[in-house]
Amino acid sequence: MINKPFLYTILLGLILTSCKEEKTTNTINPIGVSIITITPGTNSNNTEKYPGIIKPIKTSNVSFQVAGDITKLNVNLGDYVKKGQLLATIDPSIYKAQFEANKAQANLAKENFTRINSVYQKGSIAEIRMIEAKSNYEQAQSALNASSKNLSHTSLVAPFSGYITKKEMETGDIASPGMPVLELVDLSKVQAIISLSDKEINLYKTGSEAKIYVPNLNKEFTGKLTEIAVQAETSTPVYTAKITINNPNSILKPGMTCTNVIQNLSKDIDNAVNQFIKLPVDVVSITNEGKNFVYVVNNENNSAERKLVEVGKLYNDGIEIKKGLKLGDKVITSGYHKLTNNTPIKILTQ
Repeated sequence: MINKPFLYTILLGLILTSCKEEKTTNTINPIGVSIITITPGTNSNNTEKYPGIIKPIKTSNVSFQVAGDITKLNVNLGDYVKKGQLLATIDPSIYKAQFEANKAQANLAKENFTRINSVYQKGSIAEIRMIEAKSNYEQAQSALNASSKNLSHTSLVAPFSGYITKKEMETGDIASPGMPVLELVDLSKVQAIISLSDKEINLYKTGSEAKIYVPNLNKEFTGKLTEIAVQAETSTPVYTAKITINNPNSILKPGMTCTNVIQNLSKDIDNAVNQFIKLPVDVVSITNEGKNFVYVVNNENNSAERKLVEVGKLYNDGIEIKKGLKLGDKVITSGYHKLTNNTPIKILTQ
């Protein structure tokens, strides 16, 4: 019979040999990852999304140029009116009486000047009499022209085609010169008003194409960046920019919210802007010491390399990387949660 201790010794040796062989043959499989290569102006999808609000380009507070009782108001809120269309009238009786009186005075002054000038031409009257008669006629004619204008101003007409958006007065109210009666808005073109920070203001130039998405309409529009402020708003480093959009069907209304994507970055931005780097937020991890890092590809041994980075401003679709990365670095954007420093990787097809 085989001695039991001897048998146990043999079995233990076989187990240890088997484990050793298994350990020597075990290999680490590369982790599949996706990457993004740092290039000039890398900022996720090379566009920025800005919240905005739709506003009209042309708005007018329509008012009378003379005072009087409003006798007729021909429009209602939301009405579309054409240029030159009659909107409202005030009582013209006073201005008509002034016009008739001035007309009579002008006719009399004309007749008087014609008669005196005829006598003067014959040499039978002093020149000063002719000059006085001429002056009286010219003054009477000026008064007639003024009263004629005042009479025409008793009718209020549309200065351009558009929509009535406010009614400040009603029939029976007393209008004063310059006091708003109606608000008229042209909606053939509108603007999306957005705000740019002091870091973003030099990224864009007028003429850049923009896409405007209006959630309430679930529709996208194309426009152009037409205005960029050169001075920030009071007490804040925010600059107003305006994107002009054609609105032939007038479906874009003032006050609608929108999201704006400006497509083309300025070609003349300096090196600092060209090297602006923005990555998805979840790609950036934090060490136990509170430092930020990302994984990049080590091309020498095809492994993951941890790089400490300094982060900057947080955007809607990413975070700015201020330091730690350089042009050409390949940042790992998927599979990074399985990695440690020097983990073998396999770059997946993009």
